[in-house]
Amino acid sequence: MAKKSFSVLTLSFIVIMCSCETKESSQGNAFLNNVNQTKDTIQNDSHLLTFFKNPRRPITPAFQQLPSGSNKPEGWLLDVMKEDLEHGLVGALDELYPGIKKDDLYNTARRGGLEDVPEMGDLVLTGAAWEASIMWWNAETIGNWWDGFVRHAYLTNDEASIKQSEAIVENLLASQDEDGYIGIYKENLRYQHTGSNGELWAQTTAFRMLLAYYEFTNDERVLDSVERAMAVTMAEYGEESKNPFDLENAFGGVTHGLMMTDVCETLFRITGNQEYQDYAVYLYKAFSSFSINRSFNDLRYPYLMERDSAFTGHAVHTYEHFRTLINAYYATGYDELKEAYDNALFKLDPLLLPSGAAHGNEWILGLEADPTVTSTEFCAMFELRNFFGSAFQKTGDISYADRAERLTFNAMLGARNENGTAMTYGKPDNAYVLDGHHHGEGEPSEDTRYKYSPTHSEPAVCCSPNYARNLGYYLDYMWMKTDDGLAALMYGPSILTSSIKGADVEIKQETNYPFSDEIRFTISVSEPTEFTLLLRKPGWSKSVELAVDGASVTESEDYLRVTKQWEGSEVMTLSFENEIEVKNFDSDDMYVQRGPLVYSYPIPSRQETIKNYEGSEFTDYYVFPTSESFYSRSLSPTFEFRESVSDSYPHYSGVLPVAPLITVNPGTEEPFQLVPMGATILRRVTFEGE
Repeated sequence: MAKKSFSVLTLSFIVIMCSCETKESSQGNAFLNNVNQTKDTIQNDSHLLTFFKNPRRPITPAFQQLPSGSNKPEGWLLDVMKEDLEHGLVGALDELYPGIKKDDLYNTARRGGLEDVPEMGDLVLTGAAWEASIMWWNAETIGNWWDGFVRHAYLTNDEASIKQSEAIVENLLASQDEDGYIGIYKENLRYQHTGSNGELWAQTTAFRMLLAYYEFTNDERVLDSVERAMAVTMAEYGEESKNPFDLENAFGGVTHGLMMTDVCETLFRITGNQEYQDYAVYLYKAFSSFSINRSFNDLRYPYLMERDSAFTGHAVHTYEHFRTLINAYYATGYDELKEAYDNALFKLDPLLLPSGAAHGNEWILGLEADPTVTSTEFCAMFELRNFFGSAFQKTGDISYADRAERLTFNAMLGARNENGTAMTYGKPDNAYVLDGHHHGEGEPSEDTRYKYSPTHSEPAVCCSPNYARNLGYYLDYMWMKTDDGLAALMYGPSILTSSIKGADVEIKQETNYPFSDEIRFTISVSEPTEFTLLLRKPGWSKSVELAVDGASVTESEDYLRVTKQWEGSEVMTLSFENEIEVKNFDSDDMYVQRGPLVYSYPIPSRQETIKNYEGSEFTDYYVFPTSESFYSRSLSPTFEFRESVSDSYPHYSGVLPVAPLITVNPGTEEPFQLVPMGATILRRVTFEGE
């Protein structure tokens, strides 16, 4: 990649240097250590949910989400997505993990029992009762990878990947039964489950991809197919039929299925059909009715009303269900759901790490966040970030957009390796070693999640597909529609196409954000049109400056409103004044942030390959520190900084830009750098203060 010339703000400040489970056992055993799968007495909490019969007072969301594909990547975002698709795990996952191509589970390999489950990764079946869940596992892997792959294909305009996407969709459309059913079960099982199943979840992962494909291509066959399939499911599971969550036992797939509400929200946005929004509300009510266990159900209404009880469940479920809850609240306006939502946020706050992630490398376990001890699974990062996106779309509260950027640019990019060929399943903010063990307060315990891999097939192939979805969804959340124009809610190099008052509008962001403090917007319209651009003022910026000609500009605490009649192609420039902030994480530890970027000390390291993928250069590997000097660093209360100008644009392994902080140890004048977390493999984020 050609280097770009730009100004780098180099800052120096004074820093004081102070002296799994095995293949012989079932894949799920370690996972299940924290799961109460079956409850002797299933409690019906319907009496707590009678408020759902009250008249609804829907709350109008602050913004309207634009169709997928409206905003496409440019600059470093495009570079990362192209590398991930052309040379990284996003484009190669179906070859590296054979279960994607070989298991045609939506069509010719539907499940009628465990005998229909093919070999998947390093899975070994032992006959345990929970293994009925294995029937749906590949639907999560396949559907989520489809979603990420299709978005990459169209957002980067990769012809070969677009053709592959078309083939994926055609096969799925061909699988649809005459009655409209799309799913993974044969007739002997579908909608007849008494326990663990992935009926709704398998449909959710496939339908999310199909609806994105529809918005990229405007292929009406696809929208019609999803609506026909939804009609079947809504008839089988509903107020007048069967509650999908009224079961004898449960595993993760059942309540992952609550995320059918994502599909409902998208269909409601596309079609305006209120039935989809009503069904989303029904699903949250149904989910809240029966208490099998807490393992996957932290966001049930009855549990949320226990304000002082900590979250304990599977982190991915907990964080994804936030989207369902806030949607149900806005769709109904019920005060009871407002209280539940406020309680959920109260429970979330102690889980947040400096990186912006909330902890949970599988389980939350009632623990508060600890940057060294409590790690975060990538799937949990992704679901929480998408909740933040949903929350600012509905509330207009910019703090959610701040949180979404911080999580994306630090924890999420910090899970990717130098060239996108591997990622971490779970990683702590302070990542001192990745050696197949969890390093907590006691003796290290074996855990295969702590390594770099393109698949992570030993625990589950879930994080790699969700990694593929990351930047495509970020792009979707960047711009939204308002009543009188458009709102820029998150920033980054991109090009938006939309329409306002019948005029075609294109807005290009030329920037290295978040690695620079300036964005050049080029606004082009097909005909003179008056509208307002709403520009978010990040909470970390001391001030913002806007250079624009002939516009009416008003400023509030959170936004700039820029109104004018736009003609032809016009330019405006937005600049942020971001200072170095030294933040307290707790009474002992501090960390450094500038703008959305959290900085860390990159620990020198070496790699040890533990697995090769036949016919490719992809590997699984551990990472070990080559020095333990990182343990002895702490921060001084006195800081000095200076500006300097670089004539070359630094890149992280040719792709990800880095804006380093140059630090000096005052005792020896030994220089060392802090770099953005997104540019790290091993790292130290928090430091003791002096």
